[in-house]
Amino acid sequence: MVRCMDWENIRFFIALVETGSTASAARELGVERTTVTRRIQALESETGLALFDRRGRQLALSAAGRDFADATRPMMEAAHLAARCAAGMRPGMSGRVTISAPPALARARLIGPLLSLGREYPALELKLAGEIEFASLLRGEADIAVRLSRPQTGDLAVSKLGSIAFRLYAHREYIADTSEEDRRYIGQGDVRDAMPQQVALNRIADGKFACYVDDVDLQMAAVMARGGIAALPDFLTADNNELTLVGSGEPLLVREVWSVTHNSQRHQERIRRTIDVLRMAFK
Repeated sequence: MVRCMDWENIRFFIALVETGSTASAARELGVERTTVTRRIQALESETGLALFDRRGRQLALSAAGRDFADATRPMMEAAHLAARCAAGMRPGMSGRVTISAPPALARARLIGPLLSLGREYPALELKLAGEIEFASLLRGEADIAVRLSRPQTGDLAVSKLGSIAFRLYAHREYIADTSEEDRRYIGQGDVRDAMPQQVALNRIADGKFACYVDDVDLQMAAVMARGGIAALPDFLTADNNELTLVGSGEPLLVREVWSVTHNSQRHQERIRRTIDVLRMAFK
């Protein structure tokens, strides 16, 4: 007869695997590091497996640990799903909603409307996480993800919020002081097809890049430093009188903005209302 294992030990194990260190796992779980260590030792004793290779203070999954992580990960995903379902059973505008969004977009378009929503519903706890990478909805890292690309896989509810136009901008002094043949561009990353903005720039820049910058705020800083021409979103350039449009002023490209949430949460009132507010932010 197979004996049931202690779920708490497995929960600590998965947290350690996902965070990468006992200190990070302890912070996530709200316990002391020694508690994490004790739980892992208990799990190894229970399973009879050496789950980690211990090299000084470093922990690395052993071959058995990797197999055990693969076997137990669905348990944690099921636990996250159960937690989301339980939260969805609580009606009304209360509880936490975590929104993940690109930092510059969150600052320019989202923080104001979300603060207004919070004032309207004081029992609603809103967390806005400025993240470029796609947060895991399955692991509960976010309830709503705002992204400029539509996900193609997963049990997700996807809704279009609006669109953002990118145009060519430069500092007025840069255009005045630089001949057309000497003008350079500020690239979005240095991988040729990494970002739609970079793909569009490649078509017109003829390889004339002053530098490559991943972050849109740093692109803006490079433009303000008279470093070149960049494809910037309109929300970042509004009311900046030091900038000027380059070329025809027509959008270099337009990107759609999407809200993404797990299907199990899409009917929750606080999720639906928050997405409505995000949609209004793009009108």
